[in-house]
Amino acid sequence: MKITIVGAGTAGLVTALILKQKFNQNIDLKIIKSDDIGIIGVGEGSTEHWMDFMNWCQLDFDEVVRECNSTLKSGIYFKEWGDKNYLHALHPDLKLGQEHVGYLPYVLNNGVFGKKYLSKKIDPNNPRPVNQLHFDTHKLNKYLQKKCMERNIIIQEDTIKEVKLNKDGIESIKGEQQHKADFFIDCTGFRRILINKFKNRWISFSKYLKVKSAIVFPTEDMYNHNPYTTATAMKAGWMFSIPVWGRTGNGYIFDSDVITKEQAHKEVEQKLQKEVEIKKQINFDPGYLEKSWIKNCFAVGLSANFVEPLEASSIGTSIQQAHLLSHYIVNYNQSTIDKFNNTMEDIMLNIRDFICLHYITPRKEIFWKTQIMPDSLKDRLELFKTRLPIREDFCKSQYFLFREAHYIVVMHGLGLIHLDKIKKQYSMLNNNFKELIQIKYEDTYSYIPHKEWLRKVRNEI
Repeated sequence: MKITIVGAGTAGLVTALILKQKFNQNIDLKIIKSDDIGIIGVGEGSTEHWMDFMNWCQLDFDEVVRECNSTLKSGIYFKEWGDKNYLHALHPDLKLGQEHVGYLPYVLNNGVFGKKYLSKKIDPNNPRPVNQLHFDTHKLNKYLQKKCMERNIIIQEDTIKEVKLNKDGIESIKGEQQHKADFFIDCTGFRRILINKFKNRWISFSKYLKVKSAIVFPTEDMYNHNPYTTATAMKAGWMFSIPVWGRTGNGYIFDSDVITKEQAHKEVEQKLQKEVEIKKQINFDPGYLEKSWIKNCFAVGLSANFVEPLEASSIGTSIQQAHLLSHYIVNYNQSTIDKFNNTMEDIMLNIRDFICLHYITPRKEIFWKTQIMPDSLKDRLELFKTRLPIREDFCKSQYFLFREAHYIVVMHGLGLIHLDKIKKQYSMLNNNFKELIQIKYEDTYSYIPHKEWLRKVRNEI
């Protein structure tokens, strides 16, 4: 099968590597790269799905850290969203499965397992101490391009200006040269150069997710890098801070119906107590394409969906889309396409509801007071009044990004869990089972500073 990917951003390169790993010489894979399609680079962090991608494509963890100016990411530290700050990180020792009650002692012990991460300490004896990373987006792009070329994936410079259709979808595309293929993948970001040639509809989440604009700006390197992304609540949205080697990436994601870019800039400087230079502003409508697969055209990444940078769902969604495509692409037909598009709808609604959960806070500003909850989230929270979430509550697709453990940690952080009910749930357990699920809290005695760990991996000490 001959496959052409248009766009050499993270989504395009990740998709190419996943498909190549599965089919190798049985597919003819080419990426068309154009300088006209830049890298958005709003977020510079991953979800735990990034580790699944690295394992699948056999990418070396230390090499990624060195070549992408990476820092470790345990999760997201939420500041000023509720009555207390909290870290959304999943406990590495808890395997839920049927024993979903493993998070009961976490909740009843006030969620203390993240102490080492908040102290910026790393276990020097663990070669992969976390399953997420921060990275410099431009260096990541160069690294992924290098890996593609090492695996005989052709990367060709061209700017697509024409798309020729036939009854089966796309017949060919043309820039300086003409490109023919059996299957075309659109990774052109918000431009959607290929998928927009077909009748389609954008499903907007703007009723529920009010942020629609972002200003991004760098600040100086941290003395010792936080091993987490920081998300700080602001008057009309939230501000992220992501440490990478040599600098810190930041952005204010806000509702442009409430404040202007200039007001957002001023609020940032007041918050940080220093002047910052805005590098770019990005406007977006959170949502997804009703059909990200039409005939022989498949959209991945920003071409197919974008919710907002909170919880770094964009790269994780691209990884899940690419894996799903790898299952479906051989001998696909219209039933296959319909199944994929229905699954993607479920995945996107899963992301929407989980992001909306974060905005259930006691903050009093107009932006926060006017948030609307989807009915599907209301129904879930009604279920979770008397018990913790379980895997059965998220069983529609194995490719959901967010499941019971994510809900438990965020709900606990926001004070949405009824502790009296959870105490009863715990008290009913067999005593032997209580011992089995006890969390082993970390002893920070032997841990080293995050930056020292990074220097060792980078061979600088």
